[in-house]
Amino acid sequence: MDALSSAPDVASEDLRSALERCRVQLAAVEARLFDSEAKYTALLEDLPAAIYIDEPDPNGKTLFISPNVERVLGVTPEQYIAGAAEWDEMVHPDDRARLRAEYEAFLESGEFATGDYRYVRPDGTVVWIQDRSHMVYGVDGEKKFVQGVMFDITEQKELESRLAHMAYHDALTGLPNRSMFGEHLELSLARAERRGLSVAVLFVDLDDFKGVNDRFGHTIGDELLKEVGARLVRATRATDLVARQSGDEFLILMADLEAGDDGATALEAVQIVLDRIAQAFAHPALLSGHEVMSSASAGHAIYPYDGRSERDLVRQADAKMYGSKRRSGSAA
Repeated sequence: MDALSSAPDVASEDLRSALERCRVQLAAVEARLFDSEAKYTALLEDLPAAIYIDEPDPNGKTLFISPNVERVLGVTPEQYIAGAAEWDEMVHPDDRARLRAEYEAFLESGEFATGDYRYVRPDGTVVWIQDRSHMVYGVDGEKKFVQGVMFDITEQKELESRLAHMAYHDALTGLPNRSMFGEHLELSLARAERRGLSVAVLFVDLDDFKGVNDRFGHTIGDELLKEVGARLVRATRATDLVARQSGDEFLILMADLEAGDDGATALEAVQIVLDRIAQAFAHPALLSGHEVMSSASAGHAIYPYDGRSERDLVRQADAKMYGSKRRSGSAA
């Protein structure tokens, strides 16, 4: 009888033990979930990017956007989701058509895609975004949603722009350098050949630049080179390219000239610019309180009469410049 009466107590004890084990296990699971959620939240907050989930449709809604969207794009997650239908309006006007076409192609193919574009923040600031998207499929192969990450790559783009500028511009004067001049001349020659036009190359060299450096110092000499570059730009047409060759030598490209009879019309255009260059040196430059008077010698070559290649035209213009310098008695 005692054995029978104790059976319910044993069963109750077993049930309590089982319930306790379940409670402990549930607490462990909750702890792991909390830990995982905390890590996930920390990752979303620390990652310098905005993570999003969109419907797989060109006009689909944004289902999720991480908090860092405010750091990247300047809008809160709530504002972003509410304005998702106006996303095209947030993209820089020059990038909208391209981005739209690329996104529709991605939705069609479902293949991983990466694209760079500019985004205009509400305050008017323009930032460069790199967008990496991939399609998430269901078990039946159906396109479920688009998951992606947006990175702010503005600093990278600005650095690339500065490096590109440095590669094609003279550090002192800010003018195009010899590399850019050569590329533009090659393009101009190809265009002239197709259209039956002329191209002129002008070679300009300062007279007695060494004397300026000796008398006033190299700082004033550098200022003079910058002033000369500015004067040459003002003396030429808006479509002409003024470049610094090296030292005190400058090159001018006059493209798309009407040739006329035996190049007479092209030569007239060149002579107008040469006269304006001479006038540009008619008055002294005021540099750091010093009046510096300078002069320059110039030569020119016209395609196709003086040469047909970049090398020949520059060489002929250089030779004519030195001929002019010798005639004026300013040759070193």
